[in-house]
Amino acid sequence: MKGYLSMFDLPERITAEYYDSVEMFTVESIWQLCDRDLSEREIDISSEEELSELCFDTGTVFPHRLQEMAEHVLQDGKRNMLNTCGLTGKGIKVAMIDKPIRQDHIEFEGRLEYIEVLPGHPDNEDTYFHGTTCAGLMSGATCGVAPKSELVFFAIPNKTDNLEEYWGFQLEALKKIIEYNHKNESPIRVVCLPAGFAKSQLEQRSELEKQLLETGCVLIDAMNFGRNFKGIDYVKNNDKIEYKLNKWQIDDFERNKHRDGFVEYFNSVCFVPSPRRTAPGDYSNTEFIHWSKAASESWTMPQVAGAYACCLQAYPTLQFEDFIKKCKSCPKKDGFTILDLKKVLE
Repeated sequence: MKGYLSMFDLPERITAEYYDSVEMFTVESIWQLCDRDLSEREIDISSEEELSELCFDTGTVFPHRLQEMAEHVLQDGKRNMLNTCGLTGKGIKVAMIDKPIRQDHIEFEGRLEYIEVLPGHPDNEDTYFHGTTCAGLMSGATCGVAPKSELVFFAIPNKTDNLEEYWGFQLEALKKIIEYNHKNESPIRVVCLPAGFAKSQLEQRSELEKQLLETGCVLIDAMNFGRNFKGIDYVKNNDKIEYKLNKWQIDDFERNKHRDGFVEYFNSVCFVPSPRRTAPGDYSNTEFIHWSKAASESWTMPQVAGAYACCLQAYPTLQFEDFIKKCKSCPKKDGFTILDLKKVLE
């Protein structure tokens, strides 16, 4: 049994409404129904739409009446909603910086170059779901926005007891990517780093970003991402899709709407339909996790990186600033500018 399962109990009656009441980003809100035997549990779920709000994985055992529905939701979650027009990122080399992943997962078979940022570190073997999910959403063979991109994964030690030290590992990874691009005829074009830095590290991070740009490589990380993009939830109703903010985003908007410039900023960003996605897990090389409706930046960022890789396949000289402008010019739906690569590529 996975260790996190001992940290919380399932409710007596499982409903989508119950998980709406759980505090976001707690262990329970993240893992929900993963790796649980629910065959004898009371589950009040009547539609794929309801089930798609929840997190479960290939280890979850549902009652017989829900098992086929769960499989369909899991498979449907592998399809991104960015309208990539048949582009796959083929020929574009992308990088992910994160904690160690399961290198033999079938999502990365034949397309993964794995580099340890600090060779010999004792925490290099401690795999973690975050990097596996992010890499899968960007470049996974069945889950990724850019499923034929060439993935270079820069693994940093899974050691977070001192966050400033951990973020320092990320700076070392950026240096390695700069070295990599100087040595390779086929350089990395996009780096996805779904994390931030300490305030004291921002100057060095900015200098490394400039050096990356000089090698033809763009850095997408938590320090620049939120200025231009946000994730957004959606509801599928037959052929119609309705876009909506989740509870956390609504609360955040209400807290900040009176700040100078906040509403203008909020209305200027491009929203990415990024939740309810299926991604590889690190428990086995065939595990997949269907993530819930929470629209986190960590899951949104690699999808934007994959989208840019697809655009580079079609237009190799497209600058990231121009990509952002095109994304922000996508049509509004339900009051939100929604990323649509067909419109970006026009």
